[in-house]
Amino acid sequence: MSAHRMYVFPAAILMLAMVFVVNGTIPGLLTPTTAQAFWTTGFAQSFINNGFSIFAHNIGAPEPAAIAFGLAGALPTAAFLKLGLPAADAYAAAFALWLTVAFGGAYKLTRRLGGEPLAALISATLWCTAPVVWFHHSYSMLALGMALLPFYFYCSVRVLDNPTSLANFLLFQLACLVAAFMDGYTYMMFAVATGFALLFSLMQDRIHKPLIPAAKLFSIGAGLLISYILYALFVGRSQFVPSPIDFFRGWGANLEFFFIATKRILLLPDLLGISDARTSQEYFGDSSVFKSSFSIVIILAAIYIAATAKNDRKTIALFGVIALFGFYMSLGPSVKLWVYRPEGLDQAMPKSYGLFSTGSAFLSEHFPGFKNMRASYRWVALGVFGCWAIVAVMLSSARWSPMQKAIVLLAVAAFNIPSINIMLGYYGTRIEVMSRNAVVEELAPLVKKRETIAFLPFRNDFFVNYLASKLDIRTYNIGGDKNLAAAQESWPETMQRFSQDEIDPDFVSNVRALLENEDANAVVITYIDMLATAHGGPLKDVFKDELQSIAKQLDQDPRLFASYSDHFAVIRLNPGLKGMGKASVARINDPRINRKAIKLDRGTSISFEAGGINPELMLHRGWSRLEGNGIWSTRDVSNVLLELPMQQDLNLRIEFTPFIPRSVDHQKVQLLMNGTPVLERTYVGQDGKPSPRVTESVMLPRSVLSEDGINVLEFKVAPLLSPTELGFHDVRSLGVMLHKVSIQ
Repeated sequence: MSAHRMYVFPAAILMLAMVFVVNGTIPGLLTPTTAQAFWTTGFAQSFINNGFSIFAHNIGAPEPAAIAFGLAGALPTAAFLKLGLPAADAYAAAFALWLTVAFGGAYKLTRRLGGEPLAALISATLWCTAPVVWFHHSYSMLALGMALLPFYFYCSVRVLDNPTSLANFLLFQLACLVAAFMDGYTYMMFAVATGFALLFSLMQDRIHKPLIPAAKLFSIGAGLLISYILYALFVGRSQFVPSPIDFFRGWGANLEFFFIATKRILLLPDLLGISDARTSQEYFGDSSVFKSSFSIVIILAAIYIAATAKNDRKTIALFGVIALFGFYMSLGPSVKLWVYRPEGLDQAMPKSYGLFSTGSAFLSEHFPGFKNMRASYRWVALGVFGCWAIVAVMLSSARWSPMQKAIVLLAVAAFNIPSINIMLGYYGTRIEVMSRNAVVEELAPLVKKRETIAFLPFRNDFFVNYLASKLDIRTYNIGGDKNLAAAQESWPETMQRFSQDEIDPDFVSNVRALLENEDANAVVITYIDMLATAHGGPLKDVFKDELQSIAKQLDQDPRLFASYSDHFAVIRLNPGLKGMGKASVARINDPRINRKAIKLDRGTSISFEAGGINPELMLHRGWSRLEGNGIWSTRDVSNVLLELPMQQDLNLRIEFTPFIPRSVDHQKVQLLMNGTPVLERTYVGQDGKPSPRVTESVMLPRSVLSEDGINVLEFKVAPLLSPTELGFHDVRSLGVMLHKVSIQ
């Protein structure tokens, strides 16, 4: 063995360790994320509970739950849990395992391009520490899918180079299966990159040997088609509901995001003072768009290499096309430069705010796969992959001097280093994940293994995945917007009565119905937000006083009893009792059960925003929680209890926004005062414009007002619309957002 090769193995171990550190995947020390760790380990533990089933039986009842994405990551997590690793370490170990595969794939691809072993190791390290990879750990398997792009492409190259080889064919089929069951976004990137490689390969094939092109087409087509069909069969649907094109625009990257880094993400730009402080309120889309798009350094490196190349022009051209397509798609349907989100608009961007159209809307609206790539900026991973591959070509060639290679490597590597707060965050994340076992231990004495539980009020309950699977109970709740929507389709009618994140007027009677109909052995009333709990930080109480009062009320029912802990109240039928069915449960429909009224005098106004009103005044009335600029109605009929001046006519001024985000949407709104209709309007949406904020003045003769001054203002809204139909992670059904009520 040569001295040169003697150093390869130790160098590989050292560089792989660097990859683990930068990605926060060192079991026993670092964990890359919190919420997604609970989400994934919940599925993984449920697999174990049911004899390594690939479906989760503890969450999303009554049907077994198919993990919406990331099965390829959840299965090794389950294996590490079975070996006895704690959840935080099992998740980190699974990520370390797949990062090792990704590192090996990047190494093998560089070697196939002609790189020497040490150069290939450096190339693999450069890719696996790329910001576009480690930033996306908060999106779980998306990060692994991005990391695995070189591995996927290596498998494509092998089958294209020798399509008649059975080993190459099987390796490509394996890559397709891993990609399909890892993450949908990177599966599409893999398919696109492979498509370009296939096209370049066919252009070089000889016409008089038709067997070779046919074998290539068959191998590539079979791999992509079979993997897609298997995934569709697994999740039970061929595609998810596509998002409106304005969503693609909102999540497209501004041009300046590629050139100017965001503060507290990368170490070097922060030290040099060339990063920009940005907040999600300033821009369309969410913070991931501007935090992960910075890539100018590797773009410039690729341009320099392409401009100075003499050999390998075809290879560089292929990767250049892949990079250009990735960056082009990451812009979304509109080009944006210094575009900011005006106050009052949501995260989706109307076309009018773009500089000009990119033309990609045609792909995003009409082509399978592309229609579900709604977070457009994520295509930047394909762009960065193409640029990295061009750098790998440079490292594999003698055309460039060692000095030129060193300069490019140092420049790219320097801008791969995460900021200090991100590195420290990995350590804190593991502590956060481990600390949540206290919540599991708190609930454990109050529930029984294998019984059916409803956690109420339900939300997008990420932490329930972990909690239910650790306790081996069966629950209707589940984390993940796609998984929650799928579970709700099969919920019993008594469970479907509840509204997400709400205590509505029928909450108490619906709890009784759930138990009396024996659709649940117990109802766990949770004082903590199960989504916020999964994200770490102090446990956050939500509606605790109100929920404790409800628990005590249910406990006073002679047929029910309650068990209490700091964060839970568990309601059950008394031992020995059988449920009496739904018919025996009285429904509570009196909107004035909550007698806390909002006092309103002439010349005054009430603002229904967070901090503007006591939230308890809106409980049990068909509204969601208070937000920054108002409160959404989530029932066909919602109401507000108002204390108004007596014995006089009043002119009530009401400001609200109907939820009509598209031109096809319309909404009929009827206002009633103490049961008497006082206003009826129909509102119609307009494409490219936000839902309109309207102000209606209503004359109230004293004849419709209550003699005791306590009046019920009702909002009847039809139809309600869920943001999930537009591609947003919000399964509520929304009517109108109430902003302000005043007396003129």
